[in-house]
Amino acid sequence: METWRRTIVLQWAVLLTALVGLPWFRGGYVLSYDMVWVPRPALDRADLWGLGSALPRAVPSDGVAALLGSVVDPVVVQRVVLLGALLLAGTGAARLTARLPTAARLAAVTLAIWNPFVAERLVLGQWPLVLAYGALFWLVAAAREERWAVVALALAGTALTPVSGLLGVVALAVVSRRVVATVALGALVNAPWIVASLLNRDAREPDPQGVAAFAIAPEGPFGRLGAALSLGGVWNRDVVPDSRGLLVVALISVALWAVMVVGVVRMRRDADPLLVPLAVLGAVGLVVATAGWWGPGLLERGIEAFGPLALLRDGTRWLALLAPLQVVALAHGVTDLATRLRPTGWAVVPAVLGVLLPLAALPDLAGGVAGRLTPVDYPADWTAAGQTVASVDARGDLLVLPFTAYRAPSWNDDRKVLDPAGRFFDRDTITDDRLLVGGRLVAGEDPRASQVRRVLRGEVTPARLARLGIGVVVVDTSAPGGRAALRTVRRLDAVDRTGDLRVYAVPRARARSIEPADRWSVVAAWSAAGLVVLVAGGSLVRERRERRVARAATS
Repeated sequence: METWRRTIVLQWAVLLTALVGLPWFRGGYVLSYDMVWVPRPALDRADLWGLGSALPRAVPSDGVAALLGSVVDPVVVQRVVLLGALLLAGTGAARLTARLPTAARLAAVTLAIWNPFVAERLVLGQWPLVLAYGALFWLVAAAREERWAVVALALAGTALTPVSGLLGVVALAVVSRRVVATVALGALVNAPWIVASLLNRDAREPDPQGVAAFAIAPEGPFGRLGAALSLGGVWNRDVVPDSRGLLVVALISVALWAVMVVGVVRMRRDADPLLVPLAVLGAVGLVVATAGWWGPGLLERGIEAFGPLALLRDGTRWLALLAPLQVVALAHGVTDLATRLRPTGWAVVPAVLGVLLPLAALPDLAGGVAGRLTPVDYPADWTAAGQTVASVDARGDLLVLPFTAYRAPSWNDDRKVLDPAGRFFDRDTITDDRLLVGGRLVAGEDPRASQVRRVLRGEVTPARLARLGIGVVVVDTSAPGGRAALRTVRRLDAVDRTGDLRVYAVPRARARSIEPADRWSVVAAWSAAGLVVLVAGGSLVRERRERRVARAATS
């Protein structure tokens, strides 16, 4: 009977994951905002490993994606990552509620997969954060069970970006209460971005004005606090699902909160050991998520005094810490209500509503967030331009014009995406790291990007570009401002003028030098993180093999 129940819960998690990812079961790449996947990842790019001039926000996620994509078709890798992140969340929620009835576990699985945090972060393209979100459920469950091989793997799953890595360390420190072990293990799995950040000596200080730009936004009638309590409130209004403004959705949210309160009361009455650590995590997530609203000046002054506090600017990412409490509380609330109604014969009502209400509150998560995440293919122009760039003899990095961070190409159904050229070509690429949010321009930290902007304001000559270490320029004529950019590069030598992407060579450019000590530091950092994953994975395989042998001997 227990095996049957586990199977039902797993099948429900698989079904919900498939409903979200329906468009992903065909070819092409899902490109949305920060999510950029490319057909031929180049492994010899310095910025991929954290040795570029920009802050290592995509370290080690870009490197991991490139490594996997060099072995397996990147299309397959992207599907495994996206679907696996959702499945991790669902199965992790089931693990956290393993002692509860099946209906309660199904409700936990539903809320873990089907919520605004998942929808908004998927559309925003923050796949490492969604993967970390799924890993957090397993991290909490494994820490409570003291299964340290699973803990190490789950913590590594959170360590693909600086913010998500910090989320994982905070979660493990609170749940396990072994601060020294947490810091040591966290430092090892997060070593790639930590070392890359320390080596980035020339980066500018983060812009404190980003606090207001990234502050939590209201969704529905309950304002910013209501948005946070429903795991929403992302700063980018364009990625918010349309259903979030409906009155019926607000009423459903109230019903879910009521069931969660019932669940918390039940957990307190039963002295559930999960309540305190999950409540602490939820409080941390809620405070940080709303800090840009209730204390923007405080956070701005903190960033001015200590730059790394900029990791708290996009506070709604920290709502990932609130999700485990809500998921477990919902499951306990469903259990309590079903128990109370059992004598009346209506016990099935809270069970069914606990499973269906999260779906009704966010119907447009299905089908790739209402079709916003449908795969596309790169045009032939991109493949041809990639071959041309690879054949250029000039040394130095790549510059793509117009010098803007995001594009909305027609071949991507006019959906916004971070300029794919930054990862598509086989050279380090200088990109504009500024961000326009709600009319506010948040300054970037890359000094080379600032130098490029100064050059572009004057006359662009091969000599000026060469001094910046730029050896190739690609102009995207299909982007807004692309035709004007052609006049900017009129003094450069054209290598290929066909198609929408025009390639120009810059003679006598010097490649940016990297200190050997920096290279070895990065190698050591990646090796340390990889060694933890290998040892933990091997330990887990050995543990399962021993269990199978013991089970066979017993039978």
